[in-house]
Amino acid sequence: MTELVQNASGVQHGSWIELRTDPLLENLRTLRKHARQNDVLAVIKANAYGHGLTEIARALAGQVTYFGVASLREALELKENFPQTPVFLFGHLFPHELSAALLGGIMLSVSSLEKAAEISAQSESLGRKTPVHIKIDTGMGRMGIPVRDAGPVIEKMARLKGLMLDGIYTHFPTAEKSDAFRETQVREFGLLLQSLEKKSIVFRYRHLSNSAATLTLETPMINMIRPGLTLYGIYPDQNLRTAASFKPVLSLKSRILLVKKVHPGESVGYGREFIATKTTTVAVLPFGYSHGYPYAAWKKASVLHAGKRYPLAGKVSMDYIAVDLGDAEAKEGDTVTLLGEEKGERITAEDIAHWAGTIPYEIVTRLSASLPRIVV
Repeated sequence: MTELVQNASGVQHGSWIELRTDPLLENLRTLRKHARQNDVLAVIKANAYGHGLTEIARALAGQVTYFGVASLREALELKENFPQTPVFLFGHLFPHELSAALLGGIMLSVSSLEKAAEISAQSESLGRKTPVHIKIDTGMGRMGIPVRDAGPVIEKMARLKGLMLDGIYTHFPTAEKSDAFRETQVREFGLLLQSLEKKSIVFRYRHLSNSAATLTLETPMINMIRPGLTLYGIYPDQNLRTAASFKPVLSLKSRILLVKKVHPGESVGYGREFIATKTTTVAVLPFGYSHGYPYAAWKKASVLHAGKRYPLAGKVSMDYIAVDLGDAEAKEGDTVTLLGEEKGERITAEDIAHWAGTIPYEIVTRLSASLPRIVV
């Protein structure tokens, strides 16, 4: 696969990400089938969860109802490069960002009457109506109109001439738990929809199911799902593994930069946390926490070389990782898998998250944007 990891000048990458789009599309089909919903807001914010915004968008373009992002920069980039798929912008814009979003044709989220009025006024000045989705706060506690106040506020929004109320949604703080709190959120959201419908205020799209809720919640009130992590073959909670099968999209690879022998009593890395008890082979990789590998994982982490698992030799550095290969043979330029599968062995984002004491979202979203993303 050498030709797949070279740049245009023919120079091989020292570290890179490989992406497989077939599992991505298969994961999308699995989510649609499980939820029995055709409309999908594909969450590709944060550089498509670290996978690469352009690469993932190219694979999903025309396959989903919306792309969902959280920054105006990503939204405008998607509109420019993939105009066939509408872009939904989560969150709340600053006043100076609004005109660019409106001129760019971005679908906006609205969390207050004041912001709705601002959007409406600017839209009217441009001679247009802007479609928006109204965010309802049923318990997340961040963005959104508190559900207790939402009815009268939305009635006022419906009278704004520069707005078109196209969608309405809410967000679960504990989507993976089928508990009383989530049930209350669903019930309050449903009651709001019923009360608005009686006043002839209806929405084309109604959504609340992220990845976890898509797998665990059935309710007739919604007609669009908005998966994120499961699109990429990563589970937001280990308890969801039995709900459906997803395949990872991303692999993280690096080449051995240097191979050396370390003798008994010699140390490797900051803090001298690794001290050899016997003569051992150490491989140095040009990958560290500046590239996104979690520093906190070093005590438990391992990598794959020639299909076998090897521990790290000491702490993760800013630009390097040292690997304890023991008696194994290795040479400069050999490929090492930090995340992904090799000869039947696999390291997952969930594994690395466990080693680092964090969540898989953080593992993939922290991968440096400067790493080459290679679609294979």
